[in-house]
Amino acid sequence: MNINNVGYNHCHNADFQVQRPQGSGDYLLVLLKTDAIFTFHGKNCTAEANSFILFEKDTPQNYQASGTHFLNDWFHFTISEEEMEFFRELDIPFNKIIPVDDISTLSLLIKNMCHEHYSSNRYKADSAELYLKLFFMKLSEKIHSDENQNTGSYYDKMSILRSKIYSMPHHNWRVDKLANSLTMSKSYFEHLYKKIFGISVMNDVIQSRMEHSKYLLSTTDIPIIKIAEICGYNNAPHFMRQFKSRMDMTPTQYRESAKK
Repeated sequence: MNINNVGYNHCHNADFQVQRPQGSGDYLLVLLKTDAIFTFHGKNCTAEANSFILFEKDTPQNYQASGTHFLNDWFHFTISEEEMEFFRELDIPFNKIIPVDDISTLSLLIKNMCHEHYSSNRYKADSAELYLKLFFMKLSEKIHSDENQNTGSYYDKMSILRSKIYSMPHHNWRVDKLANSLTMSKSYFEHLYKKIFGISVMNDVIQSRMEHSKYLLSTTDIPIIKIAEICGYNNAPHFMRQFKSRMDMTPTQYRESAKK
């Protein structure tokens, strides 16, 4: 692995933004010390301080300040095909905002990387590469340790929340409000929910509505328009399209099949 460029504790004004639709031609890791706004597929996502993102090569890089200033550490680097096995073993996600409990050790490693990269030391390239590998090993240890610890501590609360989703499919469930109820960031809540239950929270909301609608279709004669409303849909056509997409048949066909 080789460091192409590196910055430690860089501070920018509120109008700071990065727009690279084709990426930077190499890999980029950004360690956030203030909140920031990232854009993925045309949608904005707020990333909180004490989180990081590892951009894969040739991936669009679009982010900007979220407050009065933007503070971060970062480094661009290249990696060979042979070294990719190193990343697979560490299991560090690409192109995803990941919160970290404490970034102080990680930031210190980037500071050391920066010192070696811009020094005149005889073995600066080798030293910087060693710091780079150590950074990723420590990052892997930290994110997986945080995940295991938080998964256990949040499991009961998440299970209660999921029970509410399935018992109240009519409710207008929103990810930001669900995350706020557990005092978590939206991105981390979504990440943890899928890790625990194996399904994204909004797909789970849809699944709960499908299950309730199937029950009503097979056990009652309630009109489909009313069932759509009971299951949390503002209009029947949306419900019918989603039902057919999930069940490979219309609600009417499902009801007829259940009666038979």
